[in-house]
Order: sequence, then structure tokens, then C-alpha cells
Amino acid sequence: MKNHFKLFEISEKFDIDLDLLEEKYFEFQRQFHPDKAGISEIEKSIAINDAYDVLKSPVRRAAHILQINGIDIENDSKAPKPDFATLSEVLEIQEKIPEMSLQEKNNLKKELEKRIDNLLQEVALKLENKEFEGAAQILIRVKYFDKIL
Repeated sequence: MKNHFKLFEISEKFDIDLDLLEEKYFEFQRQFHPDKAGISEIEKSIAINDAYDVLKSPVRRAAHILQINGIDIENDSKAPKPDFATLSEVLEIQEKIPEMSLQEKNNLKKELEKRIDNLLQEVALKLENKEFEGAAQILIRVKYFDKIL
């Protein structure tokens, strides 16, 4: 399993300096861009692009930290199962959406975005405290809400 934090030589934590990440990304791109490097550098360029995409996204970054620590929420067969409350709430929201007006849908979107932000703060705290199972459950909830958007 690749550790994207190591590739970018940054600390393996949720709260990262996104400006530093971007700076390192562009530095790598100048160094390993396929137009400027040999064919052998294409794989390195692809790995850099993949790692950057993961690390710049809070949800994907949290999932990557969990994966590094043995919890793979991206692989359905190995992923922890969502709790009943999450499934019930998501189902209830999904059932209401077809009957909502455009304004109600926009309000729901704003509400879910705010809830996702709050949940990601909880994930960050859990990861910082190395409470990986708790972080996984919250992140699963985030992913379900994100799918509704």
C-alpha cells in the first residue's frame, strides 16, 4: 500500500498545510512531467497525481489515514459497516428528496454541507487521538451524506 504522505514528505495527519502540498506538487510536476522527463518517469508522474488528489481532499485524506492504519473504508468487502442510525437517516432523507421543491433541495444541500464540515472536524479529532474505529464510523456517515449531494 502506498503512503501518499511519505511521497510528499509531509506529516501523516489529517490537518495538513494545503499550500505546502500544492507547492510540492508543482515542484514534482516540474521534475517528473512526462513532457520534460523520460518515459520511465510517467509512472512517477501518475503516482504524484494520484497522491495529490487523495491528500487535497479531506474525505479521501481521512480514508487514506485509516487505510494506512488497517481500516479500509474504500473496499466494500473489508469496510466497517455503517451504524443503523446513519442508514435510517440517509434513507429518510432520500425518501423525502423526490417531493422537495428546488428551494428545499438547496436548503438540504447547504445543511448537509455544514454537517459534513462538522463531521470532518470530529474525524480530525478522532484521527489525532488515534481512535481509528470511531473516525471510520464518522467518515462513513460523511460519505453517505456526500452521496446525497
